[in-house]
Amino acid sequence: MKNRFLIALAVLLLGGALPLQAADFPAKEVQIIVPWAAGGATDVIFRAVAASTEKYLGKAVVVVNRPGGGGAVGYTEAARAAPDGYTLVSAITPLTILPHQVKTAFTYESFEPVICITDDPSMFLTKSDAPWKDLKEFLQYAKANPNKITVGNSGAGGGVHLVAVAFEKAADVKFNHIPFAGGGPSVTALLGGHVDAVCVSPPEGIPQVKAGKLKIMALFSERRMKMFPDVPTVKEQGIDFAMGMWRGLAAPKGTPPDVIGTLHDAFKKGMDDPAFRKSAEDMGVAVHYSNPETFKRSMALDDAFFAKMVKDLKK
Repeated sequence: MKNRFLIALAVLLLGGALPLQAADFPAKEVQIIVPWAAGGATDVIFRAVAASTEKYLGKAVVVVNRPGGGGAVGYTEAARAAPDGYTLVSAITPLTILPHQVKTAFTYESFEPVICITDDPSMFLTKSDAPWKDLKEFLQYAKANPNKITVGNSGAGGGVHLVAVAFEKAADVKFNHIPFAGGGPSVTALLGGHVDAVCVSPPEGIPQVKAGKLKIMALFSERRMKMFPDVPTVKEQGIDFAMGMWRGLAAPKGTPPDVIGTLHDAFKKGMDDPAFRKSAEDMGVAVHYSNPETFKRSMALDDAFFAKMVKDLKK
């Protein structure tokens, strides 16, 4: 009896508590780190899915914004968090981009994928009273005036920034790219007349498009949006280009598989919940589910794709 007590005491003193099991999880609220400012597409999407998931997880799901460094601040904090399932991060396309641009304390392999939730096309928005009535006029002006058109984005080197860079290459034009702390601030700058256009994901500008304040100048999807059936894609207008951004959840490397499973199951129910589906439809979000294994393969493929793209852009 004495020996068993001493062994148990030694285990506790050495920090050798039993591994966290799904049966014990969650015992408290779960936090989602969003590495961008409030009001952007990533922020509003994950606040919506957090709200719909709480009843299935049984605990509160809280979104916290950690903007800065094109996502580096938030991803670094998440990568260093305890791998216990209580700290998650919004894993989106820039996670596979930033490490190829600057030295970071993380890569996509610093995380355990939990679930992919959306896969959205990107778009260019301008003010409704912009001097260009359509994409043809917009690009004609851009070609005649290199670097004159200012295009806002959610952060230098981020997903939508590279979308804009790739599009200018496909369209053979040059823009003046202006970074902001997130998609929300970039749209605010556009509304205020501080930039000529913004490259965003649908949720960041759809409300303003519906309100008649902004218009879709270029849609980078494979097909037209159901919400705006009269807006043609850039492919339909003679430019072979389509690009967007996936969004999902990831946990710090080393999070136990059964905890990942519990999180996955709860968030899958959350993304299938009618309330989230309605929010996604209203935001113009393309809901797209992938399990942890498929999501990890997508990350690996994009990591290789952007590694080459970033290298080519530096030439």
